[in-house]
Amino acid sequence: MIAMVVAQDFSMSTPAHAQASAARRKNSADYKLVMTLPGLTAAQIERINGIYDSCVAKLNMGVPLQPVRKDFYTRIRPILNAKQLKALHPTAHLQSIPKQGDRGLYKVTLDVPYVTPPDAVRKGDVYLPSNSDGKLRPAVLYIHGGGWSGGDKQESSMMPEALAAQGFVVFNINYRLVHKGGEFPANFTDVKDAFAFLASKSDEWRIDKAKIAVMGGSAGAHLAMLLGYCNNSKFKAEHYPNSSARPIAVVSWYGPCDFVKGRSGMVDEMLAKSDSSGYTDAAPITYAKSAVPTLFIHGTIDDVVSIRHSKKMHDALVEHKIRTEMLTLDGAGHGFASDDWLKAKDASIKFLNSAVGIKAE
Repeated sequence: MIAMVVAQDFSMSTPAHAQASAARRKNSADYKLVMTLPGLTAAQIERINGIYDSCVAKLNMGVPLQPVRKDFYTRIRPILNAKQLKALHPTAHLQSIPKQGDRGLYKVTLDVPYVTPPDAVRKGDVYLPSNSDGKLRPAVLYIHGGGWSGGDKQESSMMPEALAAQGFVVFNINYRLVHKGGEFPANFTDVKDAFAFLASKSDEWRIDKAKIAVMGGSAGAHLAMLLGYCNNSKFKAEHYPNSSARPIAVVSWYGPCDFVKGRSGMVDEMLAKSDSSGYTDAAPITYAKSAVPTLFIHGTIDDVVSIRHSKKMHDALVEHKIRTEMLTLDGAGHGFASDDWLKAKDASIKFLNSAVGIKAE
């Protein structure tokens, strides 16, 4: 009965409006089951909502129902306390859910801290491919978007999962956000810390340190570009100040690159703790000469981050004779769905494989 209800619910098209999302959750037996757990806090409910909506998006992209249902319950488990987990455990349809995040092709370890001492924010989910045959593997640092003030790694797991299934070690991170200590350059130094930490785990996680890339969407793409391009010595990894680790390549999905001519309220808030030089220091276009190979993917009708950002950055890399590719998705806005997401995913994997020296079959 639950599966039938959820199948109907998850098969609906993904609406953009919050009211439609709320109505979809209202009709989901699985969602209603989780909402009966004792003592759910507002923060827990907010995260569960985000995970649920991302699962709906997966089904709209053709992922089968049962793996998505398992993924939903697997991803909410770390959010729940012991009492809530106990209340959830007897449910029959949860018995086959892998409790340690084993997806077959890869294993997931949640909330690994990348700073010492650890805090509640600066953590990442590690995706380790299962079949490495002892060989060193390429890796990707993945950075979620959200206007520098929102978003969460658990809401951005689809691309890390796709990369891990292709044999990449993936570190999908959270970082400090605006209004919570994450104004520039703190968000950038968090990303530098995460990258240095990932490189430092090369022996344990069987990573080839010369083949680590970085990828992100929107605000995460901005930070990914900064990480790959910025050679300003005043921005160091706070917890790894002596690290020289640097990405071999960048994948940017609809990321902003120029803040001098592209200011917005979100940018002003992100740079609230910087003087006027922050608009230059935080702009990836400033560091075009020292960029690494980059793939830009952008929709033609993006009304949040104009496609001109990716075009300008792409043109700058061409001018400096740095390898660059650009995929333009006609009619796509800010964020990709359905076929556009699949095109972007395939292009990203192809580019990353090429960057780390994996030949196309």
